[in-house]
Amino acid sequence: MTTLYAFWRLTRFDSCFLGFLSLFLPFFIRTHDLASSLGRASPLLFVCMCTFVANDLDDLERDRVNHPQRPLPSSRVTPPVAAVLYFGCLGASLFTTRHFVDTRIAFWYYALTTLAISYRYVVEALSGLKAPYVATLIAVPVLIVAASYPDDKRLSAVAGSVFLFAIGRELCMDVLDRAGDARSFMHRFRAHDLSIVAFAFQTSGLAFLLVSNVRRTLDVATVTLMAVVLLTAAYYWFSASRHRVAVQLMKVEFFLGLYFLV
Repeated sequence: MTTLYAFWRLTRFDSCFLGFLSLFLPFFIRTHDLASSLGRASPLLFVCMCTFVANDLDDLERDRVNHPQRPLPSSRVTPPVAAVLYFGCLGASLFTTRHFVDTRIAFWYYALTTLAISYRYVVEALSGLKAPYVATLIAVPVLIVAASYPDDKRLSAVAGSVFLFAIGRELCMDVLDRAGDARSFMHRFRAHDLSIVAFAFQTSGLAFLLVSNVRRTLDVATVTLMAVVLLTAAYYWFSASRHRVAVQLMKVEFFLGLYFLV
């Protein structure tokens, strides 16, 4: 059980499953084809797992400072085992894309895989651009849905909102990881100022979602609930100084936002 939990944490399976749902639910709701929807969403699950494992391998020394409790720095998983898992997930992502994804949109899957496994170079050489880079990666699954259903113009707006939410969350995570991250121009700004900018990005994402996608009563209710979660996250971040709780609440926002993909 301990080993399984270590693998769960190494792959951030909860975040990976959220990414999987961002494709599976829109496809299944529109097609009612379970097998096809699972096939078209499964590459994203493996890409996400592959990415998180690669990040932990690349960030091993930084994580000894920022996240010593993670499976690799705490030695609950060894680097060779993590490397085998990385290549297995990468191979599975390419295989499932080749066999289950329409060639007309396969480019987006391969582009996402390429960008994901290139993340280390951004961290090492362009660390100040890490937040927008990761936010772009997070928005790509929505662009995949938008490319699959080009007549639904609202999906492109949802992708924009996801980007704004994601860049806000990534900036908050960068604030938490400052001690072990490579210095960049972002270190010229105070952590408190960056935190304000991060929540401003998320508020903008919520406002953009409100303007572009709210049509029905349930839409209003969902945006209102997302706003409550965002305000709660802001309270935990700025007033209670419980930053990790705030970051987890931001993940709840993404989950609620899945509503606008279906």
